[in-house]
Amino acid sequence: MSEPIFYRRPVALARAVHGDLRYTPPAGFAFARAGNSVPLGAAEFEAAARHFPIAISAREPAGAIAILGLETGRNLFVRADGTWLPGAYVPAYLRNYPFGLADAGERMVLCIDEAAGCLGETGEALYDGDAPSAFATRTLQFAHEFRIEADRARAFADACAAENLLEEKRAEIALKDGRKSTLTGFRVLDRARFEALPDDTLLDWRRRGFLSLAYAHFHSMQAWGALADLAAAR
Repeated sequence: MSEPIFYRRPVALARAVHGDLRYTPPAGFAFARAGNSVPLGAAEFEAAARHFPIAISAREPAGAIAILGLETGRNLFVRADGTWLPGAYVPAYLRNYPFGLADAGERMVLCIDEAAGCLGETGEALYDGDAPSAFATRTLQFAHEFRIEADRARAFADACAAENLLEEKRAEIALKDGRKSTLTGFRVLDRARFEALPDDTLLDWRRRGFLSLAYAHFHSMQAWGALADLAAAR
């Protein structure tokens, strides 16, 4: 893994090291309290758009991100007790933590953040003899599916950049307590340039599933006001 957000000590699962250990999931989402954005997979756009803005990261390689807060180091969807805001969508990236995938030559390996403190003597077995357990196999599949969808989101971001649709934005919001919040480091699609795309490009995007992602992105822009309301409530 290349320093993904929240992961402090990611290591590849190995029978020789982790064979006798068991896994207990984190007690809530306190680990994500300081993350005001997380990566988002393409398959999540429609569900995520109902709850928070979807943007394109300003850093390369560009990908889709869910914006979860208006200030650096503050996730508005994690409550004081570490639970997620009821009814709000939970991004797959967070549901996958502390597991993830890493490139190991020509194959992918399942990793875990040892700093999460989820390994011990109780919980789900990681191995069944010398083979991965059913739990580890399901976890690997989930992580693999998220990687595929994150790659699709990156392909969408690349297509938007190729058509010169992306513009860097600053979100400046006046909070009800009198403070002003400024958020940077993200890009959005220019609606006028998108609507001016030639028919052959739109047809290609429809075939590749990019049109639905673009419309979900535009719909998600309505969630900025809800984020401001959450910030005021906190």
